[in-house]
Amino acid sequence: MNLDWLFKRVRTPMPKPEPLRFGLALGGGAIRGVAHLGVLAVLEREGIRPDVVAGVSAGAIAGAGIASGVTAAEMFEAVRRATWFQFAVPAWRSKLSMFESASLRALVEKVTTTHDFEELELPFAALACDLLSGTEVTITSGPLREAVLASAAIPGLFEPVRRGDQLLVDGQLLVNVPVQAARDLGADYVLGVDIMPPPSVSPEPPDWREVLLLSWDIVQRGSRRGGAAPDLMVTPAVGSMRPWDFVHIADAYDAGVAAMEESLPRLRTDLGLDEGGKRALAR
Repeated sequence: MNLDWLFKRVRTPMPKPEPLRFGLALGGGAIRGVAHLGVLAVLEREGIRPDVVAGVSAGAIAGAGIASGVTAAEMFEAVRRATWFQFAVPAWRSKLSMFESASLRALVEKVTTTHDFEELELPFAALACDLLSGTEVTITSGPLREAVLASAAIPGLFEPVRRGDQLLVDGQLLVNVPVQAARDLGADYVLGVDIMPPPSVSPEPPDWREVLLLSWDIVQRGSRRGGAAPDLMVTPAVGSMRPWDFVHIADAYDAGVAAMEESLPRLRTDLGLDEGGKRALAR
């Protein structure tokens, strides 16, 4: 009796499990979002490339950039000389916003190299909020820059983005760090970056602008973190930085670098990174 077929079957190696899919979930926080670039710079330096990215508000801008193949240094160059007056251009013709969205759009165009989600190098999700229904909207297809603009359109300050029968505004009304969106894109392991840490006591606001922005800060800090907990949360020390504190852009970047440096050993262990940069197998 010929049993060669049986031994061949026994000797056939089992297929190897796939490596962990590493996802980034980048939170919102206006100009504090520059801290994301510090985090990304450390990951780039270490050769740790995400497989998927999700972002909300400022995190959507940085996330769209990395998904487009733009480096952290290139994005930082695009924002490091930004000023409040660049964005605070009165929208005389709009009934729905205080400021024009042209400068915000120009920034998004600088840090993205593609027009549509389908052209991105990495799967990406931008979170917005439908102002009419009060529901979360996760955008993963269609025009990229419109999705990012919608995710970053602070209600009352910037023009909402119309998408079908929806009126989309800043997704941080509902989600602070979009962890679940990263998991929905297929991430096994999610690194969250929270740039809305508890604040120090703020000084009394000098004008209506500061009243509005401090109020928005309270709303953002009260939003849930995305439904699911990340495997690792990085929290840059930007709690004392005001949302439009442009003079401290470099400090926000440095805070992102410092926070990621501190969390790097844990990330390497969790991902099972060896000297060759290979990752642990999926759980």
